[in-house]
Amino acid sequence: MSNNPKWLSAPPSAHTVAVRLIEEVGLMSLPSALFLDPVSEGHEVMNGGDLAFLVENKNLGKIAVFDLGVRKDWWNLPPKVRDPLAFCVGVKVEKDVPEVLKDSGISLNDINDVIWSHSHLDHRGDVSLFPPSTTLNYGKEVADLKPDATGESEAVFLASDFAGRRNNEIDFSKSTFKIGGFPALDFYGDGSFYLLDTPGHDHGHLSALARTTSTAAGHAKDTFILLAGDACHFCGVLRPNPSHPFPSRHFPDSSIGLSGIESPETLLQRHPQFPQSSDAVNEASRVTPWYGVATGQLSTFVDPVVGQNTANKVREAFDEMDNVFVAVCHDLGLLVQDNGKPVLPSLNKAPQEDLNSWYEKGWKDKVYWTWANELGKKDEHGRVQPQKPAVTGFWMHEKRYDIAQDLFEEARKSQDRMKA
Repeated sequence: MSNNPKWLSAPPSAHTVAVRLIEEVGLMSLPSALFLDPVSEGHEVMNGGDLAFLVENKNLGKIAVFDLGVRKDWWNLPPKVRDPLAFCVGVKVEKDVPEVLKDSGISLNDINDVIWSHSHLDHRGDVSLFPPSTTLNYGKEVADLKPDATGESEAVFLASDFAGRRNNEIDFSKSTFKIGGFPALDFYGDGSFYLLDTPGHDHGHLSALARTTSTAAGHAKDTFILLAGDACHFCGVLRPNPSHPFPSRHFPDSSIGLSGIESPETLLQRHPQFPQSSDAVNEASRVTPWYGVATGQLSTFVDPVVGQNTANKVREAFDEMDNVFVAVCHDLGLLVQDNGKPVLPSLNKAPQEDLNSWYEKGWKDKVYWTWANELGKKDEHGRVQPQKPAVTGFWMHEKRYDIAQDLFEEARKSQDRMKA
């Protein structure tokens, strides 16, 4: 494993937080070119869940939710944010994060903080559903996008996203130390949970580093979970890498969720960064991430160069370390099942279980290569078949619309009827 000196700047602490995975019951299927470059054959569509995380500091009696996924009534978002979804393959949200929390026996009144990794609609949810006692935390740059700053015609937020509660702007200029090369802030002041400045994808984008075990508290190893947000959207931006070379003959026996996939040797010949094949090229491709972040006209990165630098540092300082589990928000690998049972427990299905024992249970090894299953697979004739969308069409109240504008029009009519 990597012994990157950047990592050594993490301050020691005996305090930990319990991290639980929240699975929003919904899916989005979007063009991969929004996030990845160059897009490999068969992976033109990227399927993603919207995952959030419950973070509990039991010592302080504090609970935070990191990211909120998509709001259930996403069609009520400002047009500037909502209308581009018409270019998606499909959007469906059956149950949002607040519903999952309540169904799992957690009152929204118990949530002290909501932390947005960034301002995009698939992370900010509907904060207005939380009581006024819940503080909203976001990167300082998000303040420039508030409705009173942009004006109604350019609005990307609703006034209700911020109203009636304390707004805490995370200002990394106040940081006095770095972790993994990123300016960091100690959220609880006890070394259990850090916010990291991870720029490039969106204005004010941040990630979080949760300490899950500590040798100072008597655990065998110091371990962490990086809640990456959208520092990257697909684990192939981080993998393979020098610490985890692409397997040569077969994936590790511990790997889950790779049924029906071709051999690693054959799959490696499709590495999009290495269109030419030779022995030297193949060796380089084994340790080079499958993708870079999107740089084209469709890119969702406000600064792809900075975004790629962020992804590189996430890979080097965290993903290559054996004691850090990197949780990418849209990684379907976190939901993979083994013989019908989820590998990682979620709040939805196992409300009392957290992710803190990930290291001793080998969960990182089990899901590390699952992203390869999202790449297009070859048929019996050797042709690469496109990855099938997980959801098609645009869904509102369990009704499917083939065209997003039809859904928007129906939503408008419904609002007019309610006002009449």
